[in-house]
Amino acid sequence: MNYQAIRAAYEAPIATACAALSPAVPVFFDNLAASTLTSTSEYVLVNISFGLTTETALKADFDYVRGSIVCRVHTPKGKGSTRNQTIINAITGAFQTLNATPRAAGAGVYARVNQIDGPTFDAPVDMPHYIGRFSCGFIATVYP
Repeated sequence: MNYQAIRAAYEAPIATACAALSPAVPVFFDNLAASTLTSTSEYVLVNISFGLTTETALKADFDYVRGSIVCRVHTPKGKGSTRNQTIINAITGAFQTLNATPRAAGAGVYARVNQIDGPTFDAPVDMPHYIGRFSCGFIATVYP
């Protein structure tokens, strides 16, 4: 099982979508230090969790993995929700593109996301950010 290849299949489109925005938005993934978490700048936190990783398939020549992705978009508080929603739209658009991409022949990860839950919004009193949160399940098939 190659968890890093599965992570990369989801992390790359998120990072690319956020880098394409003007200005680009930094993205912090699981287990990476985020030194700007207390700043008032904008950024995205992404958590990828693996759930069912041993599901039996009819054929044994690939791995079938399920899990979840949680994205939290932080934008400066008091400036409205437009920028937050723009970032969310960029990421969910990347997920839609991922779902529309056909499986490449040969070895690799065939990645899909399920229905997106959210976004929900919050402006915590103790933080300088307006936070948009959404999540989705994922299904990845790893072909050797």
